[in-house]
Amino acid sequence: MTGQKFDPSSIDRARGLPSIGGISQRPTVLPGMSGNTSVPINTLPAPKPDETYRDARSLDGQPIGLVPDFITEAERLRLLKFASGVDAPWETYLPKSDVWYDRMINPRSMPGPILKLMVAIRKRATKRICKHYGITEKVYADTLQLVRWRPGDNQKPHADCEEPDGLPNRTPWRAFASIIYLNDEYEGGGIYFPDRKLKPEIKPNMLAFFPSTNHYRHGVEAVTSGLRYTISTFYTFNPAHHDGNPI
Repeated sequence: MTGQKFDPSSIDRARGLPSIGGISQRPTVLPGMSGNTSVPINTLPAPKPDETYRDARSLDGQPIGLVPDFITEAERLRLLKFASGVDAPWETYLPKSDVWYDRMINPRSMPGPILKLMVAIRKRATKRICKHYGITEKVYADTLQLVRWRPGDNQKPHADCEEPDGLPNRTPWRAFASIIYLNDEYEGGGIYFPDRKLKPEIKPNMLAFFPSTNHYRHGVEAVTSGLRYTISTFYTFNPAHHDGNPI
């Protein structure tokens, strides 16, 4: 994984996966998803019609954030040991044909100490991102998820809250996202921003974050060997889509 300019023609687009989403009960179906997944989105009750909240477009123009050594080495090793263990509770309740099958651990499957650590890390990430973007409003999150990427897994370029034509996708409430990287014992799997000709150098312990609009379309190169582990979170200004875990 190197910090080189990205050449879109070099990416194998044979199989795209969705951006990593989800809530405390079910994974979220996102744009760019391959397969036959049709799982409905479980969220809290929708807000009243007269309630409006700041959206992702208010963050357009903000830089992509990269924070090295955001989590400690002890935190990284603890989460990696859990995620890579033979008894890790990767969720398999979905059909095997589903792209999320055996790839995610949601809060409901996390042991208490691991969930407590994940919540603490997410709270720190929220504070750091809000300071970086000058956000003073209350923010929430619909995701607190460990994810693994196996050989062949990849993600085609997409935005997290809107379709390529600018219309809302199935998760229009999402304002920004964060990823924390837990390991580097794999090949491929680099995140890239094709419209910016950018492929940042990613290292374990790093926090990456960016707004959810088409100005920040991003994808993930296919993993060619090894397993890639990350923490993924999506944030919103709308409390109706909070996953119920502290932030």
